Amino acid sequence: MKQYAIASLLFLLAAGFATGTAQAMDNGNWNHTDGPYGGSVWAVYVTPDGAILAGTLSHGVYLTTDDGENWLQSDLDDVSVYQFAKSSGETIFAATQNGVYRSGDNGRSWSRTSGGMDETRVQSVYVHQSGRVFAATLAGGIYMSENNGDSWSEANEGIPLKFAYAIGSHPDGELFAGVTNRMFRSADDGDTWTEAETDFPNVRANAIISNDDGDLFVATQAGIYRSEDQGESWSQTGNQFANSEILDLAVTRENYLIAGTREGVYRSTDNGNTWDAYGLSDHPVYAVGSGSGKVIVGGNPGVYIHR
Repeated sequence: MKQYAIASLLFLLAAGFATGTAQAMDNGNWNHTDGPYGGSVWAVYVTPDGAILAGTLSHGVYLTTDDGENWLQSDLDDVSVYQFAKSSGETIFAATQNGVYRSGDNGRSWSRTSGGMDETRVQSVYVHQSGRVFAATLAGGIYMSENNGDSWSEANEGIPLKFAYAIGSHPDGELFAGVTNRMFRSADDGDTWTEAETDFPNVRANAIISNDDGDLFVATQAGIYRSEDQGESWSQTGNQFANSEILDLAVTRENYLIAGTREGVYRSTDNGNTWDAYGLSDHPVYAVGSGSGKVIVGGNPGVYIHR
């Protein structure tokens, strides 16, 4: 879902990735970790054991077990990583520009698992409650795996165009996918798809999430859209963003919403009705995540942790 901006950002990776002590920044309660330092981070994830994974442009996955004081590069070290997703077991998946990779040791080591994919520029990966794993690809639409990523097959029945950017689901299991500038839905675990109602705007979806109240939220090029009726209708939430292109969304354990934008982080504590600036206004924020009682974001450069 994020590959469209890579070309303009590759020059930022000339600086090396370093280790060291986390450095406090004058951005509210955000700490700028000392790594991966000097590059752009487009995916973040907190593992069950509290480690933080950072997916970078061109340099693969880095991880820290001490909240960013020190970073180690995993053996996935030469691809651009756009998203992480975890299965119900121990497997973590990574969406990359060279297919899907998976890890069984909390991100320390990775293996490529893209058999059956004719298009491997994967923008988003999602593990459904059925156990199926879905991958949204740049020009091949949706792929599905029923064996934890061992093999993949197309899952585009009902989708006419195949530029897919994001995938997620409602808590009841219904799947939603942002394809081209449309929203599609599947009530049969991805076997078939139909286009969502026309009041969803004609814009690209960058991320799709649901919260504890069962509402759906979609980050788009033109703000955040919410559905309170399982995708039957959609409305734009808030108008407080300095830049209306929303790049990622996350839900905290308090059921707050966190949004990453090209001009910092925003938070909503009222189900998306209003959004407050949450710091880092002078930074583009490409990825947001929550876990182990902390909010983490990836941007340019590096990873920030909210204390």
